Amino acid sequence: MSDDRAEKVNAQRTVASEQATPNWLSRLLWMGPRVAEAREATFGPGKPGFAWFDIARQLSDDVAEIGETGESNLAALLLDCDRVGLLVRAYLEREGLRSGVGPLGDTDWANTRKLPLLAEAFAKLTIPQRSMLTAILAPDRDATLAKLTGADRESLAGAVRGLATRLSEPLEFEANRLGRALVARWLRVIVAALVLAAFLATGGNWLDRKLEKPNIALHCPVTVSSQYPWQGTDHSLLVDGDRNNMGFHTQSGGQQWVVIDLGSVRKFNKLVAYNRSDGYQDRAVPIKLEVSKDNINFTLLRERKETFDQWTAGGLHAEGRYVRLLNTPPNFFHLAEVEIY
Repeated sequence: MSDDRAEKVNAQRTVASEQATPNWLSRLLWMGPRVAEAREATFGPGKPGFAWFDIARQLSDDVAEIGETGESNLAALLLDCDRVGLLVRAYLEREGLRSGVGPLGDTDWANTRKLPLLAEAFAKLTIPQRSMLTAILAPDRDATLAKLTGADRESLAGAVRGLATRLSEPLEFEANRLGRALVARWLRVIVAALVLAAFLATGGNWLDRKLEKPNIALHCPVTVSSQYPWQGTDHSLLVDGDRNNMGFHTQSGGQQWVVIDLGSVRKFNKLVAYNRSDGYQDRAVPIKLEVSKDNINFTLLRERKETFDQWTAGGLHAEGRYVRLLNTPPNFFHLAEVEIY
């Protein structure tokens, strides 16, 4: 399959895919008319004048290579002059004014003055510079170059380089029209995806909160084994729903504990403990999670030995009224919040 045929097939597939997309989504993501318009308006292969423009782009690369290798400025001047001639042919052919394959003639230069963009670009050259450029693009270019002084060559080189740039920029802009439209499309797709992801995350959290069973430890009575005088004296803060404040703080010594009274025998499957956030988190481990129906006989459910910010003990399938967190080392024991589900 030829390149032109493959491009047409891909374009047809793209159009078919875009037509199957809902109109509102197509407009939002530029999946329809904008890209189709850009594809149609792009200055590309098969369009009048593009072949001349494409050769001029290749000469531009040659000019850049000459500049990098430090070779003679005369070679760069000749290439820039040829670039201008090719770009003039591209503009003329876009307007239906074919210039043939030979040197630009009087008719071609007269047509050049009729096109506003070309006329404005050439007007930035002085009359001597325009004359020298015209002569270099004529069949007797060698004789013209032989007559140029060093000063003339230097002046002409800068002027022609600027002219070539002014002529190529509008065509380059049009040649990249489809690429810019596709970039804009993907930017819109990415932004839409990010917005959708944020919405789903927010909606997911909201849905989780709605579907999650209530925290049965919320505002339940709390008892601790001992009390440090200056911190964590309000034990109700352990079950107030605030995960950042100090829920309790015991004295130093082994076998320090905190008990949450659920009020009656309850079934629960998960406990989440939040450590204090201002340091000393290693004091909370090792920690044992126990349950009892009579506040005397406790059954071990889980044990945590690694330091944590948040400890989630799930899959408990437990039943009881009193939930105890036991800290065995001889140090202080403190937590910020405990939730039970």
